[in-house]
Formats: sequence, structure tokens, C-alpha cells
Amino acid sequence: MLQSIVDPLLVGDCFGRISAVNDAAAALVGRRRDDLLQRNLAELFNDDLFSGGGDEPLLAHGAMRDVECRLTGADGEKIPVLLSCSSYKGEDGECAGVVAIVKDITERYLAEKEKERLAYYDSLTGLPNRLLLGDRIEQALARAKREEHCSAILFLDLDQFKVVNDTLGHHAGDQLLRVAAERLKGCIRRSDTLARIGGDEFVVMLSHVKAPEDASVLAEKIFQRLARPFDVQGQEIYTGASIGIALYPQDGADTYQLLKSADMAMYQAKAKGRGGLEFFSAELNEKAQKRLEMENRLRRAVQEGHFVLHFQKRVDVRSGAFMGAEALVRWLDPERGLVPPLDFIPLSEENGLIIPIGEWVLRQACRQGREWQETGLSIGRISVNISSRQIHHGGFDATVAAALEESGLPAECLELELTESILVDPDEEALRTLSRLKEMGVTLSIDDFGTGYSSLAYLKRFPVDVLKIDRSFVKDLPEDGDSAAIVKSMVSLGHNLGLKVVAEGVESAEQKAFLQQQQCHEIQGFFYGRPVPAEELAREMGQGGS
Repeated sequence: MLQSIVDPLLVGDCFGRISAVNDAAAALVGRRRDDLLQRNLAELFNDDLFSGGGDEPLLAHGAMRDVECRLTGADGEKIPVLLSCSSYKGEDGECAGVVAIVKDITERYLAEKEKERLAYYDSLTGLPNRLLLGDRIEQALARAKREEHCSAILFLDLDQFKVVNDTLGHHAGDQLLRVAAERLKGCIRRSDTLARIGGDEFVVMLSHVKAPEDASVLAEKIFQRLARPFDVQGQEIYTGASIGIALYPQDGADTYQLLKSADMAMYQAKAKGRGGLEFFSAELNEKAQKRLEMENRLRRAVQEGHFVLHFQKRVDVRSGAFMGAEALVRWLDPERGLVPPLDFIPLSEENGLIIPIGEWVLRQACRQGREWQETGLSIGRISVNISSRQIHHGGFDATVAAALEESGLPAECLELELTESILVDPDEEALRTLSRLKEMGVTLSIDDFGTGYSSLAYLKRFPVDVLKIDRSFVKDLPEDGDSAAIVKSMVSLGHNLGLKVVAEGVESAEQKAFLQQQQCHEIQGFFYGRPVPAEELAREMGQGGS
């Protein structure tokens, strides 16, 4: 009858000495049935599971039902089981023995462990994720507060990771992250926590530091480990890291504030150049607060339309004839007045506000160009600066088409100024977008030419029409020999490729004369006029002067 029971079953006397087992129990434990006889049930389960055993009744405090515990197998393996155990009485009404029924819950246990792993660990590297990191930091800070010692957070961002991802693919990026995680694990103590919180960002929680130098020593160790080349898909890859450090309690009293402080310090380190280390400071926090305030004001400006366009004319270098104008956005802040682009364009690039700002500039410039045409002014081309984020945002060519259609401005009167970063290694959709813009008849120019990338291969791949020489090469003309040589080469390159060449930042007659001598086509700069409101430029054009 014992063998007919499916679940593992063990029978013993009142003190737990086993007198009978079925085959299912023997198989679960991994022993022959004879080997289990006369052993004690208490030996097979958790030491503290039974109240009795030995010289005391095994179930001195009563029966148990579906108690989760561990059964010790023959090889010492701890098997997760549910145990139900009760006593039975003899004819005299006293305890005659105990019966234990066991249910193997290994599959459920493993499923729960996997669920926990997915919830608390990064699936790619096996490191704790942001959720588990938060819990570990909370525990470490509570201990640090109780024992009155310091802790530290290191916020780490891999350098050049995006380049690896974009050029070699996501599988290569994943391989790099896994190897980097292994190297980082070799840098920390058992008492510390290393977590991957997303992308190429890692955090180290140092539970106990005696001085800030302890954190910087670890950072140096990390730099050294990551400086060694990585073998990724058979290629030797070099990367590094930018690290920000925040200390408890001076840089934050809780998890959120410490991570935020370390994150700010990391971005400061990255801004100063790759492979840097930066400690959080009050000045950094003040800078971050000002940045946040600026971003909030900028968002309100986008919502309420606090922008105006100024226009700077471009002229023919020989005749001085008006050839067009560049539309330049200005932020008209109710409190600060006119805010120049350098104070808000980089921020808008980072937070994505360049998308609505850029679209407004495009539509407004097209409307203004058409308005000038309808009043009989010969405007040439209106040029508009385009951000790489606009190109990669999707549907940009449709936005341009809509701006032209709404305004009535002919496509040949619109020039889009692209930075070199858009043209170097663009994705397929960006390529298609640029091709569709050319098919519309829009002119494409490369703005700030020479400042971005050393490779000129993209000039062969894209149907650009204009090269705009950056002002940094013009400002020291004609006296500086290096600047003169570079500008000569750029103008010559443009001529050889059949491109129009425009020089920016022209401020003197000497610069103008040099550029004219090199046969630069057009120039733009304070020598011919500063950026001005549309009405003022219209008056100049109406008077026929330059």
C-alpha cells in the first residue's frame, strides 16, 4: 500500500526514527530504501524544523502542514520541498508514530528564483539592476548612519560605447558591456555593490570609506582595468570611462540625492573630456540648478512662443550684391530680454526642444521669405540651420515640404545648413531624408565646414551645394599663415567639387580682400552687417544698399 502513494512518504516512530519509506521518497533523497531505515527524520530536514527528535517526541508541538523547507539529499544537496507531518495513535491512545508526506517543489523554486533574477538583476551582465541597487544603497546608508561612517557612490559611463554600437552593431555592444562588467567586478570588495542601471551606465556603492581618497583610488583602479583593449568580434577596441563621485552624508542624505549628485559629477567629468573623474560639489549643484531653471524657462518659451528671427545677409564677394540671408533665432525672454543662441541652443539640443524650436524657425523663415517676395524684394535664398536631431527625428522632409507649401516660398529659395555630424556615417533613413530634400529643389549646405570631422568622404556621397567656411578659420586672416593656407585649401576644394563657397565671420576689409583674391563666392559677417530684425533688413534691401 505504501508504494501506491505517488508522493514521497516516510513513516517513523514517535521520536522520528524511520521505519518505512516508499520508492518515491528513496528516489527523491537519492538513497536505497534500506539505507533510510533507522535514520531520523530530523536528520533529513532543517535542523530547527522539528521541536523534538532524539529523546523527545518529534512532534512535541503538534502537526505541520505544507511547511516549506529543505530536504537533504544523498550528495548533500538541499532540495526545496513542502512537508506535511502528523502523528498517529495506537490502541492505547498514545502516539504510535509519525507520517511525513513530502512534495518536491524544485521547479516552483527555480521559477521564483528566475522571477527574482529578472526583477532585480540585469539580464545582460547578471549585475544588480537599478531596483536592487536602490535597496542595497538604503541598507548601506542605514548602516553608515548607525555606525557614523561615510559611504560613496561612483557613477560610471563608458566612453565611446555608442560608436561601438553604431559601427559594429548591438551584439558587439552587448559583448563589450559583458566584458566591462567582469572587469569592474574585479575592482570592488565583497561588501560593495556594482550595478548596471541602463545603457552603458554603471554604479558602484562603496558601503564604507574612511576618506574621499578611498573612492578616487577605486576610480583609478577602474580606469586602469578599462584602459586595456577589449577583444570584440575579433577587433581590438579601446574604451574608457567618465566617473562622478558623491559622498554620504555631505552630498546627499538619501538614495535619490546621492545618485543624482554622482550623476551630475559624471556629466561634469565627461564635459571636461573623456576618461575624467569629478567629485560632486556645491558649485556643481548650483550649476545644475541654474541649468534646470533655464530648461524650465525654455520650455515655457516654446509653449508661449517667445522667439524672434533675426537675419544676417550674405553678399557676393566681388560685387557686394545681396545674395540671401541666414535666419537666426533669438529667445525674447520676458525677464532677461534677448537671449543669444549660444545660451540656449546647446541645451535645446540635449533635451530635444530643438525639434519644436527648429520647426518654428523653418516655418517662420519661409513665411518671411515669401512676404519679402510679395513686396517686390529680391531675397535670393533664405538659409536655415538644421540640427542633426531634426534630421533623425523622422519625417523632417515632410516638415520642410509643409513649410514651403504653407508659405508659398519656392523650394529653390530655401537653403538648409547642415552640420558635418549629420553627414558623417548617417543612418539609412537620414540618407533618404536628405535625398528627398534635394529632389524637392532645396539647397543643402555644410555649415561650419572644417570644424567637425577629418574625413571628407561624405562630400562624394551627398549632393551638397554649398560649403560654409567656419569663422574660426577666417578671424585671423590674412596675417596668420596657417589660417590662410587652410582657407585657400577649402576654397580650392569647393571649386574642384563644383560647390559654392561661403565664408562666415568676415569683419574687416582685409579679410574680404583675401577671400576675394581666393575667389570665394560669397561672404557673411559684421563687415556687411550684424543680424537684424526682418523689418530692418527689408529697409536695407529696399534702399538697394549692402
